[in-house]
Amino acid sequence: MTNEQALAIIAAYGADVRRWPAAEAGDVLACMAADPVVAAAHAEAGALDALLADWAGTAVPLLPLDGAALVPAAVVVPARPLRRWLAGGALAAAGAAALVLMLPMPAAMPAGSKAAPLVAAATAGSDAEGFAQIFTPTVDEDELI
Repeated sequence: MTNEQALAIIAAYGADVRRWPAAEAGDVLACMAADPVVAAAHAEAGALDALLADWAGTAVPLLPLDGAALVPAAVVVPARPLRRWLAGGALAAAGAAALVLMLPMPAAMPAGSKAAPLVAAATAGSDAEGFAQIFTPTVDEDELI
């Protein structure tokens, strides 16, 4: 075993030999005896283990766990009658229809409005003309580019 491997085991498992992998424990102890750097790392790990043990303090007793307390109670949602549901859908459909009927028709827009190119494109003879009218920038848009 190399010193780097022994240092890695000490860094990973701490100073307590009982936590080391059983197959490498003897080799790590041999490296500690042969190299003072590994022995110093072991002493440093022992100090860290002691500090962590003091910090952890006494173990907190575990209370019995009531599994029923973790599951939320079933929420009862009152069933809505089908008639109410259909009435809500009908109201939404009527509102949408009224909105569509209130929108201005494309032919009713004045020629000087900003939507005029869109109207002209919609009524243009070919797709290419419509595309050019919609996607060709105006003078104001051209200045921004």
